[in-house]
Amino acid sequence: MNQDNHKIGLVKATSLVAGNMIGSGVLLAPAILAPYGNISIIGWILTTIGALALALVFSKLSMWIPKAGGPYTFARHVFGDFVGFQMAWGYWISSWCGSVSLLVGGMQYMSIFCPDLIANQTFAITFGLAIIALFTFINTLGMKESIFFEVIIVIIKILPLIVIAFFGIFFVDFSKTFDFRSINTDSAISSLGAMASVLLWAFIGLESATIPAGNVENPKRTIPLATINGVLLTAFVYICGAIVISGMIPQAELIVSKAPYVDAAKKIFGHWGSIAMIVTGIIGIYGSLNGWILIQGQVPYAAAKEGLFPRYFAQTNKNGAPVGVWVGSVLMAIVFLATYQPSLVNLTELLIDVSVLAMLLPYFYSAIAFCYLAVTKKETLTTSEKILLPIVGFISIIYTFAAIFGSGEKLIFISTIMFLVSVPFYCFCKK
Repeated sequence: MNQDNHKIGLVKATSLVAGNMIGSGVLLAPAILAPYGNISIIGWILTTIGALALALVFSKLSMWIPKAGGPYTFARHVFGDFVGFQMAWGYWISSWCGSVSLLVGGMQYMSIFCPDLIANQTFAITFGLAIIALFTFINTLGMKESIFFEVIIVIIKILPLIVIAFFGIFFVDFSKTFDFRSINTDSAISSLGAMASVLLWAFIGLESATIPAGNVENPKRTIPLATINGVLLTAFVYICGAIVISGMIPQAELIVSKAPYVDAAKKIFGHWGSIAMIVTGIIGIYGSLNGWILIQGQVPYAAAKEGLFPRYFAQTNKNGAPVGVWVGSVLMAIVFLATYQPSLVNLTELLIDVSVLAMLLPYFYSAIAFCYLAVTKKETLTTSEKILLPIVGFISIIYTFAAIFGSGEKLIFISTIMFLVSVPFYCFCKK
């Protein structure tokens, strides 16, 4: 697993970052955000600024702490074992819980071809479990095979989004594009706060290249470049797509749309364009699922090697893949079975909210760790870094804290319980 021919280069690392971000978030977000009108475009821009700040945070942290584990490793390095464990706990839960939202998002797209997929509960559950098993098996073949698959998927799912953004410009009514009034009665600030979790969900995964750092070629150079490139590429696709979709499809239609990009493709290219978009959308969503299943095996693997997760998670199979990936997939299947309902949009939104909140705390601690290390390593920084890094750190902390605060009392309560449950588990692991 540590041989050079198994190392992840820049293209593959960038594909992992972009692939984990570009999934059900961008494909379903226009419909979820439709009630807020074109103010969602402002939301995309503000979220991009926050995501870029976090990308810079993770890029620099990966250079200062070039070890596998991502946010877990960064938090543990600065705050110690207990906080590090809780970050791994939250990140791990978010990875397999969020994976369920990708699973049902893909099923929602497939239901356009096969309406009975959602209506027939037995068939839908059987199909969902089969998809989980398939991508878990792919990830047991080894890092090289899984990442190669991810590169192919990224190409397939990004190209149609770029094509729609390019050709869709000619169908946009620009007289309405910059009308930022909301359909509902909320103020602009309230609307931006309500959209925060969905917008942030679309960027979750920006730190993906930092997770398997031990398998990355020249990590001090590759991880920062892959992280920044992945976020910039993703942000470009998101913002262009948001402008085109909101400018092409009337808001009344967009609110009830099951697949906004499919509707846009039909308006631009006709029936066959919509068919192509459905197929690539399904491939794209399930490609993201492949990347997240990879992550849900790597995070506990990194923690287990340092004694903070059960030793079982530190074991690998003959292909060098963590055997603990099956544990995450089993838990993912349990969540899917426990929460499945025919109204997949409601389920997707709930899972997105829980997953984002579970991920925000590791992001928040990583931003604080970044600021701490920027101060302690002040003598090694260039003049420009001494000015830029505090600004980046401040934006990241405010951005993540505001997202946590704006998630609402109910989700904060669920998150608190989730992290409290981790305490006895931590004691068990240390014992």
